[in-house]
Amino acid sequence: MSTPIAKNSTPSPTPATSAAFRIRRARRGDVEALSTLLRELGYTDGSDTQTVHWVTSHPEIEIFVACDPQDRPVGMLSLSHRPQLRLRGRIATVDELVVTEPWRRRGVGRALLLHAIERARVLSVKRLELAARRDVGTETARFYEACGFVADCMVFRHSGS
Repeated sequence: MSTPIAKNSTPSPTPATSAAFRIRRARRGDVEALSTLLRELGYTDGSDTQTVHWVTSHPEIEIFVACDPQDRPVGMLSLSHRPQLRLRGRIATVDELVVTEPWRRRGVGRALLLHAIERARVLSVKRLELAARRDVGTETARFYEACGFVADCMVFRHSGS
């Protein structure tokens, strides 16, 4: 089960890029790198070409990748957004966030989250949520909190899904 975390405050300003990496939208050619990152996140099957092409061309899903100086993805964030009745506007969700092990603790995850927060502002999103596993760990929870997210509610998944 996941615990959604709703954004309620603004994180401390941090540059969205550095000399070591830059953030861009994922491209169809990033299929293998995205699959590798998803496996590192714990999804053993990663993803396939057809799904990556579908997601990267979907109007309500955006994947941002942090790339090293050779333009190889070292981190990714998937952001979905859609209209919602009860909010009378758009809601956005950070669906996946992962940074490859050698690039952790270098500002990549924070930069990806700040990029998503800014994109949500541009889209006039009413609420930005981040779903994380219950066993996410204290260090990761502190990281999300430092980026302006707070624990909010539980999510129940249908057992047939």
